Amino acid sequence: MGFSDELKVKTNSEHSTSDKFVNSALALSLSDRKVYRMAVYRFYHVFKTIEEQLADKRLDCEALQLLYFPTLSRVAEFEDDVLYFYPEGMPEAMSPALSNYIDNIQSDTATDPVNLIGYLQTMQMAILSGGKLIRPVITRVLGLQKTFPLGVKALDWPEGFNTEAAKRLYRERLDGLELTQQQRDNIIDIKKKVFRLNDELIREVIKSPEGSKVFKNYAEKVIIFLFALCLLLYCLHRYYSV
Repeated sequence: MGFSDELKVKTNSEHSTSDKFVNSALALSLSDRKVYRMAVYRFYHVFKTIEEQLADKRLDCEALQLLYFPTLSRVAEFEDDVLYFYPEGMPEAMSPALSNYIDNIQSDTATDPVNLIGYLQTMQMAILSGGKLIRPVITRVLGLQKTFPLGVKALDWPEGFNTEAAKRLYRERLDGLELTQQQRDNIIDIKKKVFRLNDELIREVIKSPEGSKVFKNYAEKVIIFLFALCLLLYCLHRYYSV
């Protein structure tokens, strides 16, 4: 079994559990820009930390160098989205769940640079597989048509960019990595943890004062959109893991 298939098979349970939770949470966050922007801000910092670690470690780590694709960088796009939703300026405070997420990335990568693959592959494949599916939904529900792609730039790709070809190349690179079995096992364990960390971030947003208010005021709207979103995210469920 190639490593890309091993990653998918051995993290399927955690992925399925997380996917059900994210389906519901995304529907809630789409009910209000103030809630959605909190999630965007958190994942901006997650991608920023991952890409900073990649830039710092890849030249001395062959495995990371092989998985370095500049076109997959999302930090600049996420930053534009955050600044769009926070015209008054980007928040400075780190939430507890976000701080914990960043600490995990830095700690795991310090132990062994190849551990970053667990974070890098999971998050990049998520946007490659699901970005083009949920981008039009977010644009429509949040009324971003006039400013498109601002607000969803992190989910957008340059014209002509082939996401399926990118995913195939990513799988080939993963399968060609020279890793010990212990390193492969560690990456699998970290990928499982990434799903839990993502859930913690989203749960923090939902439980915030803004999220709680939206849940009360827009419960009916959430139910309406949930069914449609579940259909769209079904594709993400199938392709989220390489």
